[in-house]
Amino acid sequence: MIAKGVINRRVDGFVVPENYTMRFIFPNELRYAVDLENHVYDNLPDKQVLYKDTYEEMHEDMESGAKIIGVFNESEKMIAYRYIGFPGKNSKNLAYDISLPENQMDKVVHLETTLVHPDYRGNSLQSVTLQHAAAMVKDLGYRHLLCTVSPFNFFSLYNIMKNGLKIKALKKKYSTAENPSDGLWRFILHRDMEYNRFERLIDSHVSRLDNIYEQKSLIDNGYIGFNIFKDSKTLSYARFQ
Repeated sequence: MIAKGVINRRVDGFVVPENYTMRFIFPNELRYAVDLENHVYDNLPDKQVLYKDTYEEMHEDMESGAKIIGVFNESEKMIAYRYIGFPGKNSKNLAYDISLPENQMDKVVHLETTLVHPDYRGNSLQSVTLQHAAAMVKDLGYRHLLCTVSPFNFFSLYNIMKNGLKIKALKKKYSTAENPSDGLWRFILHRDMEYNRFERLIDSHVSRLDNIYEQKSLIDNGYIGFNIFKDSKTLSYARFQ
C-alpha cells in the first residue's frame, strides 16, 4: 500500500466522492492496466498524444524490474496507473537523447505511460503518482527522472513540468523499422534529483505550445524548456551559462 483516501468521480455532471487505494500491481494484474489504456485511447480525439504499450512489452519490462503504481476505486477497479521503467544501458534509454554521461545511465528512471480514467480526471493523480514514484526511486539510489510527452498533450506536459522536469530535447520517437521517419513528436524532459541548480541566465524566450519548429530551433541552440503557463498555453525557454 502506497496511499489511500477519498477521490472525486464525475457522474452525469455530478461529483461523487469515493474511497481509493494506491499500490504497486503484480504482473498477473497487468491486464487491468492494458484495459484502462485501451479505454483511454479509444476516447482520445487526437490519438497521436498516446503511444500504446503492448501487454507483452509491459510484462517483459516488469520481469526486468519495471514497476506500475495502480490506483483503484472502492470497487477495486483500476482508475489510473503510472508505469516506471529502469532502462540501464539499453539503447532506449532517454539519457542518450539528452547526452547524459555514460556513467549516469544506470541512475536513470523512465517515467513511462501515465493514464487516468476520464471519470476521475481533475484529482491530480498524475502529480500524486509522480511524487510517490520520485521518492521511491530516490530512496533506491536513482538520480535522473526522464520521460517523453507529446507537445499536443498540454495537461500532461503541465503536470510533468510543475513537478520539476525541464524540456531538454524535442524529437520524433517510436518510429517503425519500415519507416524510420514516421515517429511521433515528443518532448524529452529531465530532472536531476541531486542537483537542480542552474547557472547564470543568458537569454530567455516565450513560445506558443503549438509552434513546434520554433521550439525545436530553440532547443537545438541550447535553450531549455523551463516554465509552462496554463492560461496562455505558452512555454518559457531559457539559456544558461
